[in-house]
This record gives sequence, structure tokens and C-alpha cells, in this order.
Amino acid sequence: MSAKRKLTDKSSSPSAQPVVKYKRTCQQPANKSTNDTLTKEEYLKLKLYLKEKKKILKTFPRILLNARGHLSQLNESGFSECPLLPTDLNELILYSVYGPGKYVPKWSSLEMQCNLNQTCVLIIDGCEVKTKEDLSNFNNSLPMFSKYKFLPPIEVELPPSWCADNDTDTTTSITDDIASESPLIEKENVEKKEICSRTRLLMSLNQMMIHNYPLPTNKRQFTMDGFRFTKSHYLPVTDDSPMFAIDCEMCYTSIGRNELTRVSIVNEQLDVIYESFVKPSNKITNYLTVYSGITASKLKNVKTTLADVQEDIIKLLTPDSILIGQSLNCDLDALKLFHPYIIDTSVIFNLNGNKGCKSKLKLLAKYFLDMNIQCGNLGHDSIEDSRATMLLVQLKLCKSLTYGDAYLIGQKRLAEFVNKKTKINVKHIETFKKFLALLQSVSESSAKGDYHFNIKITSKVHLKKNLMAAYDNIFSTSKLSIEEHSTNKVVLESVCKSMEDTTNRFCMAHMQLKNKNNLDLVNRWCEKYWAAMSSFALCAVLFTGCGAEGKNSVCLLNVKQPPLNHLQDKF
Repeated sequence: MSAKRKLTDKSSSPSAQPVVKYKRTCQQPANKSTNDTLTKEEYLKLKLYLKEKKKILKTFPRILLNARGHLSQLNESGFSECPLLPTDLNELILYSVYGPGKYVPKWSSLEMQCNLNQTCVLIIDGCEVKTKEDLSNFNNSLPMFSKYKFLPPIEVELPPSWCADNDTDTTTSITDDIASESPLIEKENVEKKEICSRTRLLMSLNQMMIHNYPLPTNKRQFTMDGFRFTKSHYLPVTDDSPMFAIDCEMCYTSIGRNELTRVSIVNEQLDVIYESFVKPSNKITNYLTVYSGITASKLKNVKTTLADVQEDIIKLLTPDSILIGQSLNCDLDALKLFHPYIIDTSVIFNLNGNKGCKSKLKLLAKYFLDMNIQCGNLGHDSIEDSRATMLLVQLKLCKSLTYGDAYLIGQKRLAEFVNKKTKINVKHIETFKKFLALLQSVSESSAKGDYHFNIKITSKVHLKKNLMAAYDNIFSTSKLSIEEHSTNKVVLESVCKSMEDTTNRFCMAHMQLKNKNNLDLVNRWCEKYWAAMSSFALCAVLFTGCGAEGKNSVCLLNVKQPPLNHLQDKF
């Protein structure tokens, strides 16, 4: 039987498989045959076409959301479960421009970033998405986003750190904070020296997700079997809630991961209220002594199991207890415990101003407490480490929210600077401010002389004239130029012209909508903006005025892919 007959003829055998018919699509190469059944030649041609198409598609950049990113997408009611922070969006934009480095988005991945030509941001001020009806009208009036397969709308929130009146601290640097004591401590709070509320240091659900804390609703790479809640019910946490510092030591076992071998807990008086070595349920293959301080002799007669430790801790803690630790997510993973009230010293202290980079406990203890810990090669001492974390938190409580946090200090400086500027005509001023941080980051990176595949990185920003007051005098580098224009039309034409030059790695336009119901005009703006972009360009379109109070933003993302017409012509 010939190969052609095998593909086209039906067998008379009752056990023979039915003929497979391939439906033609617009993406398949055209042929003159009107028969739905492929010949051998057509089949091989189609197979080669699909193989070549798959190979090309692998080189296309694209954005993929992880579990954190999906939670930030708007639901049918126009709200998200967990909005992104402006810094989350900034990390994606900066990663798209400068590639792998310190800017790594934690809520999404950008595949084949090396093939991106440009990053283009369009900000439209004056739209409103506050209700379910607003969202429906928004989606129906902007068909271009579904037409070009943008990701579903994402919500970006305004963080409390942008509000200058949220903190009474007036220090301008970490060093100044360490050298001087606040006068409030001496005059107004002699007995209770806490001037920063401990509830303000608690991690939010958003932060716990970002820093990979064990959560009962979080999809994790390993099984959640054996995890328990620290209490069957919890009470609201207050400024009088007790704090306990926890530190654990782990060893590597036969299941291919670390397991708990020691746990220490201290109270606010630095007294050790719980201390125990733990026998792992699996065979230890590496004691990691240089880090854990655990040796075979220390565990020789230990019979305490993880379940025993869980029971002890559950009985020890109160329903409103606050747990303290350095990267406490690792300790809670080892303990297999869920707990809602956490203060993480690796989050509330920041020495380099980069939110995604944590400082080691040894460095924090030396810098802020003048303590030498984790010295020598005998491993860490969990009692010593837990006491250090407790002292760090107590120090911060006696100072301020921004004390020891270079990132928050930088955000506060920028917010204060913007607040001192001339009042400008922006409908959602608080939402507008956060985009200045993005431009500042791009400006500072450009000033360092970064290059991308030997192409000099420059940035162009175009905006309406009445918005210039807020942008003026913020940037000091010539690599980021800001141009003001009289109308939205000129702004759009200018940014489209800038995008023609791909050496402008970052292009941005800030436009203003006078009538929030005129979304048809917005759709035409976006169509023209998208058409002017080059292939392999990241597009981020942001609309201010989202959320119940209209202070959040709706963000739509996509990467413009080149057409595959040349591939169809080839076959």
C-alpha cells in the first residue's frame, strides 16, 4: 500500500482507525486543493511549516504572569484581590530596558528579554474604573486591547509610603537616624519609648506573598501536608500584642531539602522561653555545620520530632502574638506553621535603597546594634540570632517607620519634593506621583552609562505643557529628555516619532483626557501608539482613576510581535 493511500483511503477493517482530517486555518499555508483530507505532500509541508513557526515563536519576547500576577488582575467587579505596588511595575519596566540584574519582577516573567527593541509607556490621566459598570464600559469602548491580545487589566495601587504625612520622622539619612535620638523619646515617651507603632511594621498579605511566606491559599512547589495553624482562632493584633523572636537551624536530608534540627524563641526581655533540638523524619545527608552549627553529636540522643515542636509552639503563643525573624518565611517553612502576624527584619531594614535586595542579619546587627554575631566557622547560634532580630525591631520601634530603610527614605524624599512643587492640573495627583519614581530610576540607570548590545540607551518623555511643572528639575541626566507639548495630539505625534528611532530604548507619553466618557478617542490614541511601535517592543498602557477612591491605576501589557506573512509565503 502506498504512503498516499495510507493517508487518504479508509480501511475496511473494523479495527481500523478513522481518517484524520485537518481543518485549515488562516495561519496554515494556502494550497489549491479543496479536499479536506491532506495528501502526503501537503502533510509534510504543513509539518515543516509548523516546526519552523514554533522555532520562530520561541524567539519572541512575551510576558507571563505567575500566581502573584494573576491576583492583581481585575475581576468582574472592577477590583483585584491583591493589587501591584508601583515598584512591582517599575521592576518590570527596568528589567525590560536593562535586562537581568538587580531589577527582577516578582509577579511576572519576561521571556526572551534580550530580543526586546524598546519599552514604551503610555499614561492617560482622567479615565475612571470604579464600578462593575465602569469596567464593562471600559472593556467595550477599548476593543484594541482584545484585538491585539493584551493581558487582562492589572490593578496597581498607591502605597502608604508615598503619603508624606504618614510619618513624623524628619531625618534624611540612615546615618543621621543612628547618630541622633528623637526628641519624642526624651520628652513625651519616657516610660514607653515606642514612637513607631508595631502594627505598622507588620507584613501585609501582599508582602507575605512576595516574600514567599507559607500561606494556606498559596500554590507552592512542594506539598503543604503537615502544615498547621499556630492557633485555631486569632485575635486582632494591637500595639500591646506580645512579640516573640524565632530562629531555626536546618540540615539537608535525603528528601532533597532542608529539615528542622533546632529552634529557639525569645521574648521581649530577651529571655529564652523555648529551645529544642529536633530529629528530622528523614536521614541527614549534610549537617551544614558551617551555617547551622549542628553536628551529629548534638543530635545523638534527640527524640523530639517536628510534631512535638509544633504542639509546644501552638501552646506557647497567644492568639495575637507577633512573630519576629530574619527572612522568617524559611523558618516557618521548616516549622510547617502558618501565622498571620509577622515582622521581618530583612524587610523593615534596607541599606542599599533597592527594595528587592535584602541585607544579612550579621550586617544589620553590626551596623545598627554594634553586635558581632555569626563569627567563626562553628555555625550560627539560633538564640543569638533571635535576640538580634528582637533588638533590631525594638530599636526601630523607638525611632520611626523610615529608620534604617534607605528605600522608604528615598520614596519619602521624592514625595516631599513633589508636594513642594507648583500645583498642577492633574485629576488624580496621588496616582500621578508614583510614575515619577519610574522615571527617576530610568534616569539614574541611564546616567551610569549602561549599554544594551552596544547600543547607547536614551529615553524620551513627551507630555502636555500643564504637566511639566511636576517633571521639571527632577532629572539631572541628558540621556533622559523631557519635551512639553501644547495638545494631546502633538504629544502623541511626537512620541510616535521618537519610537521610530530604536536607540531610544525607553519612550513615554503622558496625556490627559478631559471627558472621562470619551473612550472612543482613547481607543484611537492607543491604536496609533501601538501602530507606531516597532516589533519586539514592550507596551504598557496605564489609566489613572481605578478603585473605589479613584487613586489606583489600570495597566495593560503586551509585547508587539512581528507578522509571520513571510513564513506563509515561504511555504
